[in-house]
Amino acid sequence: MTRDELFEAIARDDTIENVDLSGMNLSGQDLSGARFEGVIFRGADFRGAKIKRTGFTGCDFAGATMEGASLEQVLWMGMNLSGVILSGADLQKAVLSGANLTGATLTGTNFTRAVMDNTKLDNADLTGADLNRAVLYKASLKGAVLAGANLFKAIFFEADLTGCNLKGAKIHKTFLRDCNLAGQDFSGATFTMTQAGGADMKGCKFAGADITMSNFMKADMTGAVLDGVNGERSVFMGTNLSGASLKKSYLVQSCFEEANLNVADLTGCNLEQAIFTKAVCRGAKLSGVNATYADFSHADLTAADFTSATMTRAKMHRVIEEHTIWDRSNRDSALGTDPDLAEAEG
Repeated sequence: MTRDELFEAIARDDTIENVDLSGMNLSGQDLSGARFEGVIFRGADFRGAKIKRTGFTGCDFAGATMEGASLEQVLWMGMNLSGVILSGADLQKAVLSGANLTGATLTGTNFTRAVMDNTKLDNADLTGADLNRAVLYKASLKGAVLAGANLFKAIFFEADLTGCNLKGAKIHKTFLRDCNLAGQDFSGATFTMTQAGGADMKGCKFAGADITMSNFMKADMTGAVLDGVNGERSVFMGTNLSGASLKKSYLVQSCFEEANLNVADLTGCNLEQAIFTKAVCRGAKLSGVNATYADFSHADLTAADFTSATMTRAKMHRVIEEHTIWDRSNRDSALGTDPDLAEAEG
């Protein structure tokens, strides 16, 4: 099919099917509203083209150039987009289902409110991309670069971000539930009001990060480093923090209910009004903490070290304190077991 024949078919509102348009120069052309099925566009040039509300099913765009193209509300179903260049392209409200963008260049691409379902973005370069309110369901971003990307209110559900580069990414009100983030380095990052419940965050680094009001409920943060974080009112309910380091962190009013803090290091933390009910803190280091008004009810503090801890008015209702170290602390200023409550609990 020639280019003239292509535009004649589009003018007739035909569905373009099973033709090879590899290498065709369509730069600056208007393909808006057209429909393509099984078409091969390998190495084609779409730079600056208008492709709004266009439908593509089972097409092959491998190696195509689409820099600066307008692709708002485009529909890409079962596409091969490996190695495609989409730098600066506009894909607002686009839908990519089962698309393969492995190794694609997506620097500065606008994915605002785009939906990516089972999309493969392994080793893709999304440096500076805008994923504001984008939805990535079961997407694979292994080894992808999202440095400086805008992830404000983006939804990553069961996404695999193993080996992803998120340096300088804006992570605010982002949804990362059940994602694989193991080993990620968020040191010094802004990670505020973010939902990361159930995520695999083993060995993650958050040193000096701002995680204010973020939710890590039931996440696996084994061996994570959270030294010096600002984590006011963050949620770690049922979170596995065994062996984690949280030294000198600001965790006022944070919730660690039923968390696993075995041999975790919270030395020098501000835990004022924090909740540790039913938490397991065996062998944990809490020396020098400020636990004023904190609630440790039913917590297991076996062999935990509270040397020089401030425990003023902390609730210690029915805690387990076998071999717990209280040297130079004001443990006597804490509230003990409430007999009436204990009787009611049976």
